[in-house]
Amino acid sequence: MTVALGPYQRRPRPIIAGPASHLNSRQNFDTDGMLRSLLLLAVLATASACKPCKSLGEGSCPSLPPPLATPLLTCSCGVARGARVVGGGPVTAGEFPWLAAVKRDGKLICGATVVARDHLITATHCVYEVEASRLTVLVGEYNVNKSRSEGYRVSHVIQHPDFNRYTYDNDIAVLRLAEALPDHLYRPACLPDDEDALAGVDAIVSGWGSTVEKGPPSDIPMKAEVQIWSQEACTGAGYGRRKVTPRMLCANAPDRDSCTGDSGGPLLMTQPHYTVVGIVSWGRGCARQGYPGVYARVNHFMPWLRVALRHACTCTPPNIYKK
Repeated sequence: MTVALGPYQRRPRPIIAGPASHLNSRQNFDTDGMLRSLLLLAVLATASACKPCKSLGEGSCPSLPPPLATPLLTCSCGVARGARVVGGGPVTAGEFPWLAAVKRDGKLICGATVVARDHLITATHCVYEVEASRLTVLVGEYNVNKSRSEGYRVSHVIQHPDFNRYTYDNDIAVLRLAEALPDHLYRPACLPDDEDALAGVDAIVSGWGSTVEKGPPSDIPMKAEVQIWSQEACTGAGYGRRKVTPRMLCANAPDRDSCTGDSGGPLLMTQPHYTVVGIVSWGRGCARQGYPGVYARVNHFMPWLRVALRHACTCTPPNIYKK
């Protein structure tokens, strides 16, 4: 978390290991009002309406947008289990209940963010062409190196179809779990609006990454308060305009940054609710002056995410139904 990497050492390099599934962001869906109403009634009647189909593209899966949000008192996003952070330091156990660790063949490789009880988002470079059967996710764990949990199996890896493995453009992916997480184990982070204004916003980055440049990963998750840069400042930074695309954003603070091992983890806007606005993607070193951390800009990908998460039972921000 906060410091470490090496010139353009992206966090970590992509893994190449066999096919993974893709979704086209231009796919169209039937939005017939009657079907939407029936789906809403089903969600209200039973939680089973949020259970995903067994496989993407299965004939019995409705070709609809994600289920309409319902005002269930037990389902709200962006609620931490601790006070809001100022500065940085260790995450307290259970403080960020959406924070997850991704393992490949039992080895920690990246972070991820729970956005629904059986769906997470991460960076595509973390899972690039990796078979889902090789991946597990740890949720609700603190010291990942001492954890005895085998983790939750990933059933599908949904990579952004336009991901560029050389530039890390479109560095976002969805992980679908083979089974839903227990309700007591997690709380999802909120997803952003399409047009959230982010320049100058204070945000939190967290993960099990290195705490010093070129250092080992942390045993426990760390957090750091950073500030999101304007796009003009981001493209004018040391990387140059060609490396930072409109699908990326920059964030850092003096001596605070994401680092090696934080890849795929969340950059969260804390007000009014914890909302994942960035996904740790790449950078030059860690906390180097003039070289901020670079993140996938989540609000840019919301149209694609609505397709990729169409089988997810997502939650709404707290108090959204209060007048």
